[in-house]
Amino acid sequence: MSNQRFTSLLKRPLPNLALSSAISAHLIAEVLRRFLGWSDLAYGLADMFVLTAALVVIVGYGIRLDKRIIIAFGIYVFFGVASHLGSGHPIILVAVGLRPLVLGIAVYAIAEVAFSRVPDTSRRLRAVLSVWLVIITVVAVYQIEAGVSAPINQIEGLPRGGRGDPYGGLDWLFRPTSIFMHTGRFGQFTFFLALIFVLPILSRRRHNLGVLLLAGCALFAVLLSGQRAAFVLLILAVLGIVLLQKRGRLALRLGTLLTAIFGVVAAANARVLEAVVDRVVSGFLGGFERVAEQGAGWSTGFMTYPLLGEGLGFFSLGAEPFGGEIYYSYMGRFGGGGENSWLSIQGEVGILGVAAFAVGLLLIVSRALRAYIRSGGPNGRNWEWHIAAAVFPLALSLWALTHHVFSNYLHMIALFTLFGASAGLERRRLLSQANADGRG
Repeated sequence: MSNQRFTSLLKRPLPNLALSSAISAHLIAEVLRRFLGWSDLAYGLADMFVLTAALVVIVGYGIRLDKRIIIAFGIYVFFGVASHLGSGHPIILVAVGLRPLVLGIAVYAIAEVAFSRVPDTSRRLRAVLSVWLVIITVVAVYQIEAGVSAPINQIEGLPRGGRGDPYGGLDWLFRPTSIFMHTGRFGQFTFFLALIFVLPILSRRRHNLGVLLLAGCALFAVLLSGQRAAFVLLILAVLGIVLLQKRGRLALRLGTLLTAIFGVVAAANARVLEAVVDRVVSGFLGGFERVAEQGAGWSTGFMTYPLLGEGLGFFSLGAEPFGGEIYYSYMGRFGGGGENSWLSIQGEVGILGVAAFAVGLLLIVSRALRAYIRSGGPNGRNWEWHIAAAVFPLALSLWALTHHVFSNYLHMIALFTLFGASAGLERRRLLSQANADGRG
């Protein structure tokens, strides 16, 4: 065997290994901070690992990202940095604001190469995420089973000891945090996992028991999180996909899974089922009210920050130790505020900056949907990756109306992982087509 061929064999699994490691790095950091009391150093080490892995992959294979997307996010960053010139806030806040986007693009670079060059990347990534899905779900179940006063639910310095608010009229039933520090991250990350594991069962293919069990586990994790937005957006996404693909009968698989889950919960404790269903229904009934509540001060923000804001990173998650503020607390002085990610971005970079950010997300959705259509639509292979890559940014855009999501690095990593998968699969299809045409 020649040295060149041997080197090729060694390099072949590198993108897969880099992708699996990059996805796991920050989840490991969450575990360390949650259970071992590590400082933010755990996040810093995970950041360095992901960026190093991305650099290795980029040097070896290059990076391909739509120039229009680069321009859109570049404009967003430009206005964010320019805003600092007039605000006088610490310039280190720029790094805080850039972190989620930079980490997301880094993972995109890895995912795009892995999905375009290694045939079984989809299977391997699902295998890694399935391990995390089981761990996350089991820890959350144990939290509730152990009880409010259990050591796992006591974290010094955090409200309610690191557990979420009780609901359903049951003192012992509360929103768990699982391996995360906050309930929001748990609920929002399980939505990402649900897209990964639930969408495939909507295909016409036959699925083995393991695939169905993982899909059921993902649905159970979403319900377990108590995150109403996660369940509402998942239902809307599935309904939209069913209508788009005209696959009403296949949705019965999802209905069967949900029925089985509800049946198990009811058998264990009927009051728990009642509480969960009530919370899910309230997500639909009270959704518009919550959006209106969180966005009530939008006009104040727009008038306060028309062209420039306080500067990139000033209202981002984790900015307070570096001189930043929480948006709704800061804007409360002027009669505005709300936990709204769109408004917090606009407060950082101004109207044009937030518009550029929105255009960047829309371009990602457009690219993913175009790849979905060109790969054969519902009859194409791996259609679920393209659809997930389009659904996730749209879901986050709605979620952003009531939560801080765009400055959360986990969500941006998830978003760009899906987009990288879609872009990589599309490039793989184009290369295969070109090779076929060349042979013909």
